[in-house]
Amino acid sequence: MSFVFRRAATLTLLFAAVQSAPSLAADAATAPLPTIAVGDDAPPPLPAPAEGDANEQPITTVIVTGELIDRPAERTTSSVSVHSGDDIERSTVRSVYDVVSETPNASVDDSDYGVGGMTLRGIGSYGASGSGAYAAYSTASAVVYDGIGLPRSALGYADLSAFDLASVEIFRGPQSTSQGRNAMAGAVIINTVVPQIGSGLSPELRGRFSGGNDGNRQYAGAAGATLWPDALAMRVSYDDRADDGDITNTTRGDEDWARQRSRSLRMRANWQPFGSDGAYQALLSYGDLKRFAGSRYVQRDNADARVAVSDAPQYYENHAQLAALDQRLRLGERWRLRAVSAWIRSDTSASFDGDYSADADIDSLTGQLAHAFSQELRFYYTGERLQSTFGAYFYKDRNRYDTRGTIDIASQLGTPGLPLGNIVYASTQPPKVEDMALFGEVDYALTPRFTVTAGLRADREKNSRTMSNDYDGDSVAARLIVAGLMAAGTLPPNGDPVRVSRAFSEVLPKLALRYELFDGWYLGAAYTQGYRPGGDGYNPVSARYFRFDAEQTHNYEISFKGHHAPWHLDAALNLFYTRWDDMQIQLGSGIDNYMGNAGPANIRGGELELRWQPWRALRVIGGFGVSHGRFADDMKPVADGENLAGKRLPQAPPYSAALALEWMPLPGLTIRPDARWTGTTPTVSDNAAGHEIPSYYLLNLALRWRIGHIGLFVTGTNLTDERWLKDANSYSAFAGSVVSLGERRRISGGIEFEF
Repeated sequence: MSFVFRRAATLTLLFAAVQSAPSLAADAATAPLPTIAVGDDAPPPLPAPAEGDANEQPITTVIVTGELIDRPAERTTSSVSVHSGDDIERSTVRSVYDVVSETPNASVDDSDYGVGGMTLRGIGSYGASGSGAYAAYSTASAVVYDGIGLPRSALGYADLSAFDLASVEIFRGPQSTSQGRNAMAGAVIINTVVPQIGSGLSPELRGRFSGGNDGNRQYAGAAGATLWPDALAMRVSYDDRADDGDITNTTRGDEDWARQRSRSLRMRANWQPFGSDGAYQALLSYGDLKRFAGSRYVQRDNADARVAVSDAPQYYENHAQLAALDQRLRLGERWRLRAVSAWIRSDTSASFDGDYSADADIDSLTGQLAHAFSQELRFYYTGERLQSTFGAYFYKDRNRYDTRGTIDIASQLGTPGLPLGNIVYASTQPPKVEDMALFGEVDYALTPRFTVTAGLRADREKNSRTMSNDYDGDSVAARLIVAGLMAAGTLPPNGDPVRVSRAFSEVLPKLALRYELFDGWYLGAAYTQGYRPGGDGYNPVSARYFRFDAEQTHNYEISFKGHHAPWHLDAALNLFYTRWDDMQIQLGSGIDNYMGNAGPANIRGGELELRWQPWRALRVIGGFGVSHGRFADDMKPVADGENLAGKRLPQAPPYSAALALEWMPLPGLTIRPDARWTGTTPTVSDNAAGHEIPSYYLLNLALRWRIGHIGLFVTGTNLTDERWLKDANSYSAFAGSVVSLGERRRISGGIEFEF
């Protein structure tokens, strides 16, 4: 792949030399474009053409906001899938997690450990196995919510409502130079709607009410208004969603075992004290997000019956509070200053049944409480041929991380039923993180058609953890056994806390070339690096202390993107090769698992996305992703000497695809069928047959009929009632394989309004 990269760069330079003379697109690099921006600076959408003028639609450009320099989508060499708020509203998705799941080469991971995340291009949020997540100080994928990076304890668990959004940008591939920590695999950028300031009160109101099977229901609304003419506007959004789930627990008599409850309250204020033409703007954002979800895991033998038999509660619950002050100051004709201050509080708890059976063998309760603050300062320069951004970043968090639980001694000894009691354990390992970075990125137009991008980030992170544990028994026999295990060294003695601390530094470069082959079509080539620091950890069940080093990715990429106005066609193709070095992966076995560095992996593939409007009443939106990730031949043995060399990376299907049609046969009526296909993938690095998700497809449909300000809708997901899995694992200590069940058919309907 490096040979292909060099050839692409050489060809690009040759094209630049030949085409350096002015052409029809001579000013393409600097001329202003009509835009439909989807980020914080989004102006109102351009007006739709008059009825019957199907060939006179305005040429529009989507602006990508998730990198250090905002660019039109076709000029972005990174692989980014942009979903506008309007696109999301017309679909069947209800959360940003659904948006990620429907994006090629992107997926949301399920876990009962209380650590969720996503896999982007074969790299999961907690590495190649997800193990040691309790020890990680950061993740491999970032979620940025109105400029606020979600903390590790909220990733995968915070309520990310898809109602009333401006856009969602999903970056596949390293974004460490742009986003810093947590972005080695990629990033998800969520932009909510910015209140529009008017000359009068200008109130807006929209809402949605729906209901369906399995207790599926939603109550959502948004209101916005100008509070101070030409100076201040505010918008408030509220979304309350729930369903009773489709899994029954026969042991506990719980018919709503997999129930979900979500509630999001968002407020945003836009203040421009000197008017819309003034030099200063402040955006104040606040989000109060709550989410509860029951477990979707059952023993594999009970999958067809959709029955769980766990005796202990299994759920996760998160309450996140996010606040940000985004200040922007125009310093002159070419310079701008931006300062983003963010405050975060995230409280997550997870209850876990260690054997998934009706027996009281092993269970635990984990709690994480994160308090974080970040400050970023950016300077922007916009010239005729040069655009640049440079600045500084500071992040600090302090977390509480507690685990407590019980282990049935008789079951551990293989003699269930003996009245030996339980080992009762409790551990605390609160981590602290401080991260500082200097960064910059430059776009320089060598010719009107040829642009070079260079970026650099110098990052230094210091993390620390104080670890303590306490073991006891809940009976005389159990206390004697605990004392014997401590004397034998199997369990560590209860004692003073142990503090560990490490520091990691890295310089992360980025180099990209972009050449306009012909009007509106760009060939790009890029090299980027990803980075995730290491640290220390402790397994409270097996009482093992461990440490692990940083891991890196080296990503080589070729892109071809553009817009063909006569055909109303937008297309984006990205091909990539990624080398993953010093990867953090699971070592040990059973309950004695821990995180370590075991060697490299190689990933290659690509994404193709198309948007085509063949005629006024029909739009076609499609995407296809290919990802082939394998552990390298020089991979070190792991997990009791197991050799992973040549095996597939987990949670990375070889292909994933999505296709949607939007048909408007009558005024106000929209019919939108869509389908997803996903290939077979292992879920664990051992690639065992029992740790595999079979390929599946899902068919969805949304019908919307709007009359004036009122709309009626019916949506259906998984219309064929496909039996599909989200995970297949061996979390269970005693009961063998378990699987996480995908949702069965869901039908809902309701009413929408907008004034």
